[in-house]
Amino acid sequence: MSWNHKIINIRTIIAIFVPLAFYTIGCSTYSIPNEHAIVIAKEDLNKYNPKNFPKNYTQSNIEKKLKNEDQLIIQAIFLEEQGAYKQSNKFYALLYNETKKEEYLLKEVSTAHLAGFTSKNLDDFKTYVEQNPSNLQAQRLLLSFYLQDKKFNKAKIVGSNLAKQSEQAVDFELAANPYIFAGEYETSLKYLQEAYNKTLNEDILLKIVTIQINYLQKIDDAIEALESHKNRQGCSEKICLQLIGIYSQQHNISKIIPIYKQLHAATKKEIYAEKIIESYLFNQDLNTAIEYLEGQANNYTLLYSLYIEQKSYLKANKLAKLLAKKTNASKWYAESAISLYESLSNKDDKTQLNQVVKHFEKAFELGEKNPVYLNYYGYTLIDKELNISKGLTIIKKALIQEPGNTYFLDSLAWGYYKLNNCKEAYPAMKKVVEVEGLNEEEIIEHWNAIDSKCKKLN
Repeated sequence: MSWNHKIINIRTIIAIFVPLAFYTIGCSTYSIPNEHAIVIAKEDLNKYNPKNFPKNYTQSNIEKKLKNEDQLIIQAIFLEEQGAYKQSNKFYALLYNETKKEEYLLKEVSTAHLAGFTSKNLDDFKTYVEQNPSNLQAQRLLLSFYLQDKKFNKAKIVGSNLAKQSEQAVDFELAANPYIFAGEYETSLKYLQEAYNKTLNEDILLKIVTIQINYLQKIDDAIEALESHKNRQGCSEKICLQLIGIYSQQHNISKIIPIYKQLHAATKKEIYAEKIIESYLFNQDLNTAIEYLEGQANNYTLLYSLYIEQKSYLKANKLAKLLAKKTNASKWYAESAISLYESLSNKDDKTQLNQVVKHFEKAFELGEKNPVYLNYYGYTLIDKELNISKGLTIIKKALIQEPGNTYFLDSLAWGYYKLNNCKEAYPAMKKVVEVEGLNEEEIIEHWNAIDSKCKKLN
């Protein structure tokens, strides 16, 4: 069969690419944090260096200093920096119990929280926060405890105090958390929007968008916020992939393509160029997909396939020859043979057919074993009566790899028919018809010829 070489068509390309990776971003890339993952602004550990403590103490504090206090501090800080919060907490607890210094209280409560258990000094800590309302770090920590205990009303009060005293975005972000956990999303958005306005931080924006989409169904507001950020701050991957996720849910391909182009221009990542092509093919826009690929300096394999689908065989042949010369890969010699044959206006031109043979021979000389190429070459030798016996030998090699392939069996039957071997031609062609039916022009032609000539002899 002459066109059983499986040249990729547009439906095949879509089937290959689209289900694998097309718009893998869901409608939201962020989820609401749980009570054990609260954002807490960390103070610098180096301010707890022992040499910095004495200047903050009164004389009575100094007199109470443990003999080995410095060593305990060093061990506590080292373990904390290593993430060994439970072990670090034991040292801070000892230091606080012996000295009652507020620095150790804060560190003991903080490391207990990070280790996942409640400090025994929590009541002392709450008293400290009440007496020191200007200590923002302490208020942040207290808010996290209230959230962990699901005491959302108390957390709201602390969050409100933070927002009133602080200009830092993190405090407005924290103030939003109790409202999120309580399901009061509109109020949480007010705090998050304030945090975003102060920093234009895209992670905060994504939290806003998550709430708008997943909890308030305000899709248009989410799109507007993301598009506005993109226009002002550029097309970061986080923001643009989130937008693509939304537009893909809406099947709005015309919006997706420009964003992928921005991402490709900004990152130079090949995956985004592929996504652009996928989008064009999804819209059945083959011509624009080819135009885009022609402007790129890579992905020649896909461009070649699209040329074949477009039936631009001369362009395909030129590209295949270029790749054969560049890579010396057997595949491209075979493809150059195929595209040359399909480009011929006169497919009986012996001079041109000899060039087709030459390219196929080079491919197999280099070790090409793909049964598709074997069948194409073998059928060409048979159908054009260039070397029928050799063509049959080559077809048989293809059938060793795929013995049930009806396209290969069709070629085999046609070869036997050309050699007047009805004994082999008829049963092979009969099997093809039983499987494929009489739906393809070439199968009908071959069956009629073989049936007419060979039926009486079988």
